[in-house]
Amino acid sequence: MADVASPAYVSSVDFPQSRFPSTGKIPGSPLWERIINGPMHSRRLGLSLGLNILPPRSKLCTFDCPYCECGFNTPKAHGERWPSPDLVADALRKTIGFLKETGETGETGEKGEIGGTRGLPDWVTFAGNGEPTMHPRFPVVVERVLATRDEVAPGLRVGILSNGLAAGKPSIRGALNRLDARMMKLDPGPTGTVNGLAYDREPLVRSYRELKDVIVQAMFVRGPGFDCGSEESVAEWLGWLERIRPTAVHIYSLDRAPADLAVQPVAHDRLDEIADRARSVIEGTVDVF
Repeated sequence: MADVASPAYVSSVDFPQSRFPSTGKIPGSPLWERIINGPMHSRRLGLSLGLNILPPRSKLCTFDCPYCECGFNTPKAHGERWPSPDLVADALRKTIGFLKETGETGETGEKGEIGGTRGLPDWVTFAGNGEPTMHPRFPVVVERVLATRDEVAPGLRVGILSNGLAAGKPSIRGALNRLDARMMKLDPGPTGTVNGLAYDREPLVRSYRELKDVIVQAMFVRGPGFDCGSEESVAEWLGWLERIRPTAVHIYSLDRAPADLAVQPVAHDRLDEIADRARSVIEGTVDVF
């Protein structure tokens, strides 16, 4: 059944920015421009087509990390609504059709063969201007996206970058487990400073153990009064990692300007040292990006 637009949701009729893929952010803003962004070259995923299912011109997240490339959280922009599941699926269908037709595969518009199919990216990734699982109908969005993928680009992988706070909810966990990859946040250091929210990691660890083939993503940064690469922070993080037993770990530091310019990257040599220690406590792969 098609979604009916309501005051809480917006349809393709009154959401013109959904019509074509975007290769960047809103001019003068750290926010991604449209529902579909890219394809962009990702350090971890190769060529990725981003899905931004947050309301337009809004940064909404259950974290408020000072290192975030999309800036600090904002109120929902005046007059804006959550894109409906059918709108997201329609935008993806049109974008894949556009990429197949033109063969454009990146920010520069160069053409090529991706995954054996002209113009297609390696991944479609739920990411965008905040936390994707905040969408009030996230499980339905996942259902529509996967159905569209199966219809127009079978075999194209669909993943998510998530902070994981909602992963303990059965409906969210079920939707996450339908995806091809779950890249879930677990940063070292004091949560109130590093993630902008003081939360208990214990429920997060338990919920991650119920996800299929979970990939832990960890940002290592330092700033006034904290250092994610400190011995204390790393030792505690390794303990959580050992309990989660992830399939893979992605370790990285700043690559783009953070929300708080006082936040600085952790040296790559230190990231390599941390990766070696992580390999000693889990059986999964550990990569530094």
